Amino acid sequence: MRHGFACYKGCASALLCGYLFFPSIATSADNSASEVAYLQDLPVVLGPSRLSQPLSDAPNATTVIDRQMIKASGFRTIADLFRLVPGMYVGNAGANMPFVSLNGVSDQYSRRMQVLVDGRSVYLPPFGGVDWLDLPLMIDDIERIEVVRGPAAASHGSNSFYGVINIITRDAGSMNGKSISANKGTMGISDVSAHLGKAGQDVDYRLSFGYRADGGDNPQILNDTSVNRLFNLRTNYRPDSENSIDIQLGLNQGVYGMGTLGRPEDAFRDATTMNDFQQLTWLHTWYDRDESKLTYYRINRAYTDPYKCIDLFMCKGFTASPVSQGFAPDMAKIQRQEIELQNTTQIGSSNRTVWGGSVRYDYADQPLLFNTAQALLQSSVFAHDEWRMTDSALMNAGAMYEDDGAGHRSVSPRVALNYHMLPQHTFRASISTATRNPMMAELYMNTAAGAYWSNAYVPPATNLQPEKILSKELGYVGQFGDISVDGRVYYDKVRDIIMLDAYVNGNLLNRTDSFNNLFDATFKGLDISAKYRWQDGNVIVNYSHQQTSCAFGAYPTQYFNPTPISATMTAGQYLAQAYQTDYLNLCSQSVPENSGSLLLDQRLPNSFRFSIGYYLRSQVRVTDVSSGYPPESPMHRVDLRIAKAFGQEEKPGGGEVAVVIQNAFQDNYTGYGNVPQRVNLLFNRRAYFTATYHF
Repeated sequence: MRHGFACYKGCASALLCGYLFFPSIATSADNSASEVAYLQDLPVVLGPSRLSQPLSDAPNATTVIDRQMIKASGFRTIADLFRLVPGMYVGNAGANMPFVSLNGVSDQYSRRMQVLVDGRSVYLPPFGGVDWLDLPLMIDDIERIEVVRGPAAASHGSNSFYGVINIITRDAGSMNGKSISANKGTMGISDVSAHLGKAGQDVDYRLSFGYRADGGDNPQILNDTSVNRLFNLRTNYRPDSENSIDIQLGLNQGVYGMGTLGRPEDAFRDATTMNDFQQLTWLHTWYDRDESKLTYYRINRAYTDPYKCIDLFMCKGFTASPVSQGFAPDMAKIQRQEIELQNTTQIGSSNRTVWGGSVRYDYADQPLLFNTAQALLQSSVFAHDEWRMTDSALMNAGAMYEDDGAGHRSVSPRVALNYHMLPQHTFRASISTATRNPMMAELYMNTAAGAYWSNAYVPPATNLQPEKILSKELGYVGQFGDISVDGRVYYDKVRDIIMLDAYVNGNLLNRTDSFNNLFDATFKGLDISAKYRWQDGNVIVNYSHQQTSCAFGAYPTQYFNPTPISATMTAGQYLAQAYQTDYLNLCSQSVPENSGSLLLDQRLPNSFRFSIGYYLRSQVRVTDVSSGYPPESPMHRVDLRIAKAFGQEEKPGGGEVAVVIQNAFQDNYTGYGNVPQRVNLLFNRRAYFTATYHF
């Protein structure tokens, strides 16, 4: 991430239920015909199992955000789209630093959630997070997003702990022509993008250029501006009917404002990033329609904060030395390379299998965080089987074996039974485990006191173990005429959560902290999504209810230390009080108890279109916000969009103009605040005009 590593102190994941087994019910010929029609209406998803399956056959609950939903929402940024997913938290530490989490500890890093773009894993070392604004991807180039709501490490490995975000971009042959789009509005919103593509007999290509600028939400207090220049290319070559070669390239140059008013150690300045990727995929279809896919990708990220405080007392002017000598550039070079082979095999008429393996190399060089550059060579093998036991019952079973390159080896299995009580009504019972391997920062970070944060950090004294989750889930997918429903109840038990291990050294002003496996947590809840369609529109409603509780799985290193640190308190007593106050007592606030969304999209006469989005969230506390600061207040936000189309959609001479108003009725909900200046900052109403023209 482009901002510093926040000491996270949260609880972690969760959720509730047992299992049901249903008697077999014979299906008539009429019901079979109805089932075909029903399956045609259901989204087909790849994310849960790596196999193409209708939602009713998938082993996990999955939300699909398609192009029409993206347009109707009016959102400009990818992170905002996840407000349309039940149970997902979207927050921000300023307009240029959004963060996203699902069913667990909410913080600015997505270290417990796998994020894929066309199969490319984009959560990066050293922190295991996703810088959403820095992705070399424009929102207009997204075909659909699949969000797997539940552990999927059996298919996608470590970090698929609470779920998987699978972003699928538009095919190279999806665009025949050229277009230009622009957004202009309040808060310094100024975006321009151009797209061109051509579908040929053997070669297709899609090329995009973009510029995106934002003036920030509260520029008088936070320097949260952003400017991004993007480039993205996707091309597909088909030398014959059995082979296809897909090439993707992307680049994002970002300039991000940083700094908080009244904090000299966090002075106003601009950080710069360069994020590029290259991806090559070869797909071979065998004579019996089985497939083999070989993928290689490479991600490079360079980051520079030109004015990072490395001496807290000097930065604040508490010494005789010039203040400027307390600052130095913070530079990072990050790289990820991975090669993966995947095979899909049909075994008879009722069984399909996907299997394969990968090798991944992660590298991080950030001198202010690590004494030396760090690298990990990781490997994995996986297999998943879909077995249609009867016309009504289908079983998904699979597992992944991983070696994280840091001495940890793990197996993550999953089993799910999907039972079609009727063609339009499916019940699912599943159980799965997953691991979350420690990140480079948790393993190797080494900083002096006051040099990057107020406390010193050292590598763990004992070997960190992977976090573990056991997830149980009951799900339902159903169709009632024009209404479709997808819901689940779940119970997740998480062990060995890696947390801050405070080490006071007999002096509260001279802490040397580290990380340790300290907490266990239980999460339970339900989420449900319903969609109603009619001739000229549709409405999508999502709701989630979550509860969590936490307890020590192991005690901090100095929890029972009898050394006095004051006349009335020992080090152990101080830590016991601090962990109780800022960890255990705040655990229930680490997820919003209730959250939801409603998105209505309606076609109007004369080629007008209207949409309204309503976003609900109860109060929540990001895990590095201590008890001395309030949680984020409840949110009841309304966004509006009205558009006028002209010409034929995506044809030369066609296009659209629209007006978007975000937080239209100025709901005064607060955001992330871990220092006094950030507390009670509001997301203010935004309005912008957008236009698209095809030629």
